Amino acid sequence: MPQKQSEQNILFLYELGHLDACARFFDEHPQVREEGYLIVPLGLEIEYALARDGTPFLSGRTYRPTDTGRYLLSEEWAGELDSQKWQWFQYRGISLSRLFFFSIRHYTLYLLYYATILENLLVRHPAVRRLVVFPSSHALQAVPAKTVSLVREQPLLREQLAVVVACARLIGAQRGIEVVIPQAPVSAKQVRFHRFIFTLQRAFLELGIRIYNAGIGVLRPRGAPRILASDYWRNIEPILSQLPRGELMLFDRGEAFRAGVRNLWRFRIRLFNFNSFSIRGRKKARTETERVFEERWRNLRENGLSAYSSGTFSLRPLLREAFEEIFTHAVPLMLRDIDGAYAMLGALAPDSVFLRASTSLQTHFTILAQVARACGIPSLELQHGLEYLGPGSTSKRHSAEYIAVYGQVVQDEFVALGFPREKIPIVGSPRFDAYKNEISSPGQNRPSGKGLSVLCVGTAVGVESFYDDYDLEDYYRAIARALEKIPGSSVVIKLRPSPARESFYRSAIETIFARVPYTIAQYEPLPELFASADIVVSYYSTFVLEALKFSKPTIAFSVAPVETEMIRFHLTQYAGAGGLLTAYTQDELEEAFRSLAHDVALRDRLAERSKEVLARFHLFDGGASKRIVKLVERLARKQGST
Repeated sequence: MPQKQSEQNILFLYELGHLDACARFFDEHPQVREEGYLIVPLGLEIEYALARDGTPFLSGRTYRPTDTGRYLLSEEWAGELDSQKWQWFQYRGISLSRLFFFSIRHYTLYLLYYATILENLLVRHPAVRRLVVFPSSHALQAVPAKTVSLVREQPLLREQLAVVVACARLIGAQRGIEVVIPQAPVSAKQVRFHRFIFTLQRAFLELGIRIYNAGIGVLRPRGAPRILASDYWRNIEPILSQLPRGELMLFDRGEAFRAGVRNLWRFRIRLFNFNSFSIRGRKKARTETERVFEERWRNLRENGLSAYSSGTFSLRPLLREAFEEIFTHAVPLMLRDIDGAYAMLGALAPDSVFLRASTSLQTHFTILAQVARACGIPSLELQHGLEYLGPGSTSKRHSAEYIAVYGQVVQDEFVALGFPREKIPIVGSPRFDAYKNEISSPGQNRPSGKGLSVLCVGTAVGVESFYDDYDLEDYYRAIARALEKIPGSSVVIKLRPSPARESFYRSAIETIFARVPYTIAQYEPLPELFASADIVVSYYSTFVLEALKFSKPTIAFSVAPVETEMIRFHLTQYAGAGGLLTAYTQDELEEAFRSLAHDVALRDRLAERSKEVLARFHLFDGGASKRIVKLVERLARKQGST
């Protein structure tokens, strides 16, 4: 039976699993089918699935916020944690305001995104009487046994999973709209089974780690320098390989499997986390701190919490619930982790703490950095990607004492934020060291008569990043439309080497690039891809720097307003120095492609200037690993002399 279109019932779908939930809902509520309804999906993957089934829908694309306002507003709201009214929120000299800043900021971005969508949806469909919103299917996977580890990874995860439902209820109540939340049944027996298996696995893991640590401690002599690291093994290995007598204490225990038995023995690797040392003697102090925090929070909640208003709606009730979640579930765990960090650093006495990041949803990074500073132990973070430190940035608040960066331009941006220059050493990037012997000479572009070969970077994205699916589609469509006007052109689209949503991205690319010869690359080495490309087009990504390193004429382009600002803030100076082209509109992108397609001399000039510009801005000379080793050794000597 064909669907009866009617605004009075709107079903809002934002996960692929909601398609099955939607079918179950109609079976249980046949009156909604009879009254008529609209299906509003948010996300291309859902829209593709509905289109394949022939189900009519109204795309959620047009209801989204498309400006940069939510990034600036979320920065302002989370920044209130720096105010005088939150000064009490610290324990043993460790600022919990700094610890939870990124979680509040991240959650607020979600709130503003979905609240704006739902507000726009209800405003543009005034005849709606009932809004049906399904709970996140991912919430069913957060079984109680894993709650502690999930809170450490993301303190507001439960709120984030429920953000769409919470926004729908709040805005629906403000507008007098009935909001229906269909609930899927959860098996208590299944939950108990998962809890038992998880607890059993954890017990065996802890026992095995204790036996292993004891064995390494007895059989291997103490090394130097002693590094406590929370980073991927691929980032640690190049440094340790030049420290043959070094000793590694690894926080991320899963990385031990990537290191392998040989390296575990060679670098005296032992495995520790906040639970590795007893903190029973601090229990009374934690209990008293929790009591004081609860009292202070209660007073702030009743008398001093901001309105958190945006446009016609206020998100104050949802921010209040988020803080309640923090004080109820996250704070007790964080106090234990802070005590555990003090006990761990006191017992292990590392020469330095090595961190993958120090502005992150994962709370252990900030705790390690702050406690290390309190203990007089230097902490070091390496730049692993293209930083953005301008307006609306989500990563300005690094906690590590030292941040080793790619080059002068990034150092200057950190200094402009108030970081001491001596704490921002320039080292380059071990990732770029690997390219030293693979770089081709400039001026090797093919004649234009053979057609233009374009390498385009693509990625997996989500609302928590600067893109959503629609932005990605617009980015691809703009490139496809521009290349359709360049006779003989072709494109290689480089996806991230991950199977996540791979089939969807391939389907989207097949549709969007139907009129342009294309190839999808995913696991191929970058040097091979650069070697076969005449030019490169990329959004704001380290891929831009890699293209310049390989002397490729490069266009930095984005359709997402916030990422446009990122390109303007950081990459405009590269373009001004003649190292690349920037494009912010369809017309500018098409003009850039035309110029590069028909002017080989321009491509050669860009290729020649790219290396010069990159050398001026960044230290990518193949010596990053050695400089990092010297930095680690210098910090170890500094620690040893105190």
